[in-house]
Amino acid sequence: MPRVIDIHTHVFPHYADLAVAAMDRSGIELSVVLAWHDGFGEGLQRHIDAFAKYPGRFITFGNVDYSRINEPDFGKTAAAQMERDYAAGMRGLKVFKALGLGYRRPDGRYWRPSDSELDPIWAKAGELGIPVLIHSADPPNFWEPVNEFNFWNGVLYGEYAWWTYYNTGQPSANELLGDRIEMVARHRGTTFIFPHCAEKADSLDCAAEDLDAHPNIVYDFSARVPELARSARRAAHTREFFTAYADRIFFGTDVIFDDTNVPTGQQAQILYQPGEIPLNGADPRERYIETTAAFNISNIEFITSSKVQISPPFKRSIAPFEIYGLGLPEDIAAKILHQNAVRLLGL
Repeated sequence: MPRVIDIHTHVFPHYADLAVAAMDRSGIELSVVLAWHDGFGEGLQRHIDAFAKYPGRFITFGNVDYSRINEPDFGKTAAAQMERDYAAGMRGLKVFKALGLGYRRPDGRYWRPSDSELDPIWAKAGELGIPVLIHSADPPNFWEPVNEFNFWNGVLYGEYAWWTYYNTGQPSANELLGDRIEMVARHRGTTFIFPHCAEKADSLDCAAEDLDAHPNIVYDFSARVPELARSARRAAHTREFFTAYADRIFFGTDVIFDDTNVPTGQQAQILYQPGEIPLNGADPRERYIETTAAFNISNIEFITSSKVQISPPFKRSIAPFEIYGLGLPEDIAAKILHQNAVRLLGL
């Protein structure tokens, strides 16, 4: 069985036991937990204390207090807090897509990662030697009409309708991704993890060009397996890309353990609408472990196996789709599943 480190998870501290159970069931030895919006100071300490009960199973990435983003010298204040949080045990920084799509200045303009006022944050991460996992934008389909031509049409309605940016006036994906690259280019001494294949799972040649131009960028492919492998042609291109950049691709799932989803019994990342998979009397916590483990195993087999997953344990399109496994050689798979994370995190 391959060794696996999951570099992209979200776990409320009081669900650490469930996360460990799902990891054990799916063969994941360690998870990087990306703290929620309270992942600094006392909030971060709650995460670290909860996960310390499971030695060797978790590493915590924190964040900064963006509720103060419009205060004078925010960047410097946040950088100083990061230094304290690093001393407390934080080993990376998580930046949510709200930086670019949510936080606004008093005049209504969106804050952007490349705004110079935030430079002390990115510089401090480089000084501390910790990576910054920064989510910007979303799949291009989120800016398109939700119709029969949109591959995400099985998700972008109901509970997830707020994910669509079509005709909302928000910045475009290209604006957001270009802005992130501008920021990265100014901070060559800081390592940036672009999750979700940098939102370029549909354009891997562009993803490759960014890696070529910016040696301080690495990718995780969390929550983008369908875009990478829903056809044999896509899988062949992905296999070529993952092989060429095997030292810079990281395994991640983006699994979530929170108070909204655990009671439903269905892992949030399978992206079915609430109630679409009824519990029928099953224990929701046990069912959550089951659905999370199935999702994890699907992601691992995407890397290690050549088999075609006829009915993947998650949703994207209303129409049925398949996942074509990459079947990567053991040495390449080992880098993506485990070795790259060991090197990056200094394990």
